[in-house]
Amino acid sequence: MQFASQVGDTDNNLSRADAVIGKASPDELDRLDLLVLPELAFTGNSHARNFIPYLTFAAGYNFRSLQHISPYLEDDASRISYLWARKTALHYGCTVVVGYPEKADAEYPASPEYYNSALIVDSEGDAVGNYRKSFLHCTDETWAHQSSDGFFRAELPRLGTVCLGISTDVK
Repeated sequence: MQFASQVGDTDNNLSRADAVIGKASPDELDRLDLLVLPELAFTGNSHARNFIPYLTFAAGYNFRSLQHISPYLEDDASRISYLWARKTALHYGCTVVVGYPEKADAEYPASPEYYNSALIVDSEGDAVGNYRKSFLHCTDETWAHQSSDGFFRAELPRLGTVCLGISTDVK
């Protein structure tokens, strides 16, 4: 799936994603097993180009600092991306992968930590995985921590073994 999200316009970006899905035919939606949204999908995907509706997203973001991205960081209390992914996964009976800026509690003294992450929500609406980007782009380095966890890998119903990386992780 692809749409031109705007930095800092979360509500409009959520609406744009819904509008793109709304353009798919009922037959396409009936066959939907996996829906992948872009890196930092709802906080702003400012470099999106070459739009290919329903298939892929171009990654992009434009946050200058931790202070710039702070209003959009998501934790357990403010999980806009999860709520959208859950609603969509349940409605279409598919797995949804959505990129988001994560604020994670860490062990003292490093709390909190910030990651460029991707959340995996299954067709039952359950969060079944969370991946944190390992190889940061220069714009990530202004605010995000680098993960050393390696790629996400799991068996997912109807999909089989799935591995996940973000942008520069898979180049």
